[in-house]
Amino acid sequence: MTTRTVPEGLAGKLTSAAAGFAVAFDDVRMEDIAASSGIPRATLYYYFAGKDDVLAFLLRSMLEDLRSSVATALDVEGDARTRLDAVVRAQLAHLAANPAASQLLLMNLGRAGRLGQIASGIDAGFHAPVRRILGEGVAAGELADVDVEVTATAIYASVTIVGLHALMVTGGIDVDGTADRLFPFFWSGIAASRASTARATG
Repeated sequence: MTTRTVPEGLAGKLTSAAAGFAVAFDDVRMEDIAASSGIPRATLYYYFAGKDDVLAFLLRSMLEDLRSSVATALDVEGDARTRLDAVVRAQLAHLAANPAASQLLLMNLGRAGRLGQIASGIDAGFHAPVRRILGEGVAAGELADVDVEVTATAIYASVTIVGLHALMVTGGIDVDGTADRLFPFFWSGIAASRASTARATG
């Protein structure tokens, strides 16, 4: 795994070229990455041990961006519904802004799953903040007594698949329109009933 700091310009070229690696990373060679990105092969090997190192770098960078986006959404004031809605919109906006890297992650989940830092990045970037919102929502009586781990995973998976489907089918994501249609789908399953809300506030 690379220990050298990758220059911003080089990182940008790799990110822009990621669409070429999304489908068949198993068949990609460092020579292909060099050709697609315009980065000399020798320069790639200076910063990366091999193509798996390039993949890990791209996914770590994407997940760090996701963490920042979700962290900003967490600052939104309001109840659990308002905060979860903000997180969903943040994730969709992140997918829309990083279409190639997002598809790269989806197409290489098996390989990425063997990279511990990637799994921890997904947890820190999305699951942990959503677990926090869910836990606080349950405690406040705003949500049903859901399994916060399973629910956070379900929300992440739903938003990711819906967003990637839009990218692949239409080439882009209508963030607000998609969130307006998607969010009620799972909110209806986790919102507290009126009776339980009344008991919690009574």
